[in-house]
Amino acid sequence: MNAPAHRHHVVVGVDGSDTSTGAALWAAALASTWGCTLVVAHAIPQDGTRYSPAAVLAESQFISQLREDAEAIVDAALAAVREAYPSVDVQHSVGAGPAGAFLVDAAAHARAVVLGSTGSGAFRSLLLGSTALHVANRAPCPVTVWRGTHTHPDSSPVVVGVDGSDLSSAAVDSAFEFASFFDAPIVAVHTWQGSPSLGAGGTGLLVDWDTVAQEEEALLGERLSGTAEQYPDVPVRRVAEQGGSADTILREAAGAQLIVVGSHGRGPLLGAMMGSTSQNILHHARCSVTVCRQQD
Repeated sequence: MNAPAHRHHVVVGVDGSDTSTGAALWAAALASTWGCTLVVAHAIPQDGTRYSPAAVLAESQFISQLREDAEAIVDAALAAVREAYPSVDVQHSVGAGPAGAFLVDAAAHARAVVLGSTGSGAFRSLLLGSTALHVANRAPCPVTVWRGTHTHPDSSPVVVGVDGSDLSSAAVDSAFEFASFFDAPIVAVHTWQGSPSLGAGGTGLLVDWDTVAQEEEALLGERLSGTAEQYPDVPVRRVAEQGGSADTILREAAGAQLIVVGSHGRGPLLGAMMGSTSQNILHHARCSVTVCRQQD
């Protein structure tokens, strides 16, 4: 069946691995909390091979086996979700690969997309993990790459990166909404390399770093204020310091259940490809990571 044509469902990509089952359960928890449909999606591999007429029968048998495998993978995920969340409306979508393009298409009207960080097939390694990067770069909704042991969101901290961009604001909104639903605290992380007022030519000898720290802490407070007022019951710990964004976020995420970031920062390729900070975090985080892109 095709994914439903509305914006109130969660899509989860499954590949038969234990990791994708964990992702499916986590996605089901979101769907249950949000009161929306869960769509379990699987892409049948397409290698583009052209067969000779003599191999038509073998090709047909091969395709038939792929479809049987796909049905088994989806059925297993559906069974796990329905056992854990019997009240959730669960549907499924099976189509031709590649997996990244298939999931992006399935996400066209979704509220969120979830997929596992590792596993079999397209999710096994960093190289083949390009599926996750493809989806995070192109899906028109937040994308969560699930990893770890949190198959159900809980009260563990949610870390959000704050850099002052519009996408950072989207990440903050998403993080607070998630934290509010699951009674979790927020750790808001803001880093800087220098004061914006100094420009590229500023040097350490000319910088009043105490003033810079005060300015950046004030910027963090300003970026959080509106959203924090909407969620007054969500505890917030602010981290504002000089240094690398990814390293600081990863350090603060020790013991966290989720990191939420925008898909780019202040660089010149805004809206083109995911920034190095987000990619670094996706590759090295020990917990799930949600990437928020600017929606059209």
